[in-house]
Amino acid sequence: MALLEFKDTTENRLLTNQQALFQLLPPSGQVIHREKQHNDLVIQLSPILLNQAASNLFIYGFPGIGKTALTLDIINKLEIEASKKNVPLKSVYINCEENKTDATILSSILKILNPDRKIPRIGWNRAKLIDEFKEYLSKKWINLLIVLDEIDHTLKHSGDDILYMLSRINDFVRSRVTTIIISNDVNVSNYIKPRVTSSFGRNKIIFTPYNAKDLLKIMQDRIKYCFKPGVIGEGLLERIAASETTRRGDAREALKLMYYCAVVAIEKKLPNIPIDVFEEAQERGESEAYTGIVGALPIHQKILFLSILLNTKRVIPSEDIYKEYSQFCNKFKYKPLTDRMVRNFLIYFSDMGLIYADIGWLKTLKKKTKRISLSMPEEVKQNCIKRLLEALQ
Repeated sequence: MALLEFKDTTENRLLTNQQALFQLLPPSGQVIHREKQHNDLVIQLSPILLNQAASNLFIYGFPGIGKTALTLDIINKLEIEASKKNVPLKSVYINCEENKTDATILSSILKILNPDRKIPRIGWNRAKLIDEFKEYLSKKWINLLIVLDEIDHTLKHSGDDILYMLSRINDFVRSRVTTIIISNDVNVSNYIKPRVTSSFGRNKIIFTPYNAKDLLKIMQDRIKYCFKPGVIGEGLLERIAASETTRRGDAREALKLMYYCAVVAIEKKLPNIPIDVFEEAQERGESEAYTGIVGALPIHQKILFLSILLNTKRVIPSEDIYKEYSQFCNKFKYKPLTDRMVRNFLIYFSDMGLIYADIGWLKTLKKKTKRISLSMPEEVKQNCIKRLLEALQ
């Protein structure tokens, strides 16, 4: 690989605005191909402009298909309209991957609502935080809109008590509270008890994966703000769109692959970004994505994933997983966690796309069982093994 100098990236800038390529809301200000979901959100949230509590909403779909971007865009428009009508409205956005427990969610909400009040992130128990929350909403008269993004993290970690509390809060306070929960897990309802579903409400807005035509239009909209005119090679965007459609229809991943195509072209000192760079860019993107995720795993998840990577079977029966994980724990001098914890890790790996898990017939066992397999290229697999061994030794 030839060494680059700064002039190679500044004098012939193929990528003119990297930030615009990855920002949540498109530079054009419009989330493309989400007209139905846009209208659904507007209809569901419009009672707030009449000083009424809107119905709680449950939004779900795979990652990278516009859920968060569209929701925050609609809330921004709602706040502008509320200001014109003198409707007291506050909105709070919480990412539950970073705030998994009821306590951290409530303390984060309180800090946003009342920044002058000193709320410790840890130290106050759940009951104290709920009392503080109710007291604030009883003294004030506001419309409060709460967005809990990636709620599946909280449901799997702490259960659904936070949803039940929020679903009943309007019975005890002056203010009106509406809650929107967003999930990447299409099976997230399995983690919510029937009584909570009944109390919270059943209004759902489903985001389906983008198809190739959608992804192509999204990329065409972005490149106007991110790339030098005329540098995108013929057929490249179509190739990227077709590739991502066979996966999850994830716009973020399509834009990321577009970025890697630009990086490869810059490294090769090419005057444009031809379709020829696609294969190398895709391989690099996959490798960096996998190794990045793997490197951030906690110790026991690292050990478990390493045991799966080093298993020579193309399809691994779930019965073998815990035994081999335990052997690797002994090798690295760690006490194995419970079988249940390992099963939860496997669910997480599947959600992250690290493994593929299904139920099927295995001739060797002569029965149906959960089967674990990998779909990553061999070079990516070896890079992950190297990264894990370096971290564990």
